[in-house]
Amino acid sequence: MIGIIAALKEEVEGIVLSMTVSTTFTKAGMTFVSGKINGKEVTAVQCGVGKVNAALCTQILIDCYGVDCLINLGVAGALASGLDVGDIVLSKDAMQYDMDATPAGFALGEIPEMGVRLFEADPDLLSKAKAAAAGLGIPALAGRVLTADRVVASGELKAALATELSGACVEMEGAAVAQTAWVNGIPFMIIRSISDHADEALEATYDAHFEESVANASRLVLALVSATAS
Repeated sequence: MIGIIAALKEEVEGIVLSMTVSTTFTKAGMTFVSGKINGKEVTAVQCGVGKVNAALCTQILIDCYGVDCLINLGVAGALASGLDVGDIVLSKDAMQYDMDATPAGFALGEIPEMGVRLFEADPDLLSKAKAAAAGLGIPALAGRVLTADRVVASGELKAALATELSGACVEMEGAAVAQTAWVNGIPFMIIRSISDHADEALEATYDAHFEESVANASRLVLALVSATAS
């Protein structure tokens, strides 16, 4: 079974509408919708915004549904040059850039006592996602997803995240899904469609392009699910 997680209702509803739904289940205020897409068993859920919600939701999917892989989809702010709204970032790895124990001698993003800073996405899922994006004609970049409990709307911070941390995009859930998947030994992939440029024009850009960005992410996730089913 594939677990599909998104923060917002609009990000997950395209997946649910494409499912043949069999059951729904509510836990911790989240509704888990199970069914099939092209014969593949999936459970899709809106987790809510932020890392705690994402981690909690991911663990429920693992414990209650025994998922064998996890996909996190949604929108994101662009960090890498050349990315435009509607383009896709596929996670090569993910990092929580607000995990900051640097005064204690750790690297930014490194989690004390765990010895990990970057969570690597599953290479097979990444390969299939690249192929699916190419088949759909959606521009896609494989890169680093940076996660924090903050919205980035600053050209200065954007430049620092891109340069110092090699980030491709910035968002608020992906690395939490990734860490939870990692500690449980479950392969994962983060698929993020660019909704804005993480700069001072964020609000206007986001409002104008949100629907387009969500649609591209949903199309790609559905194609990836179909690819895993074949």
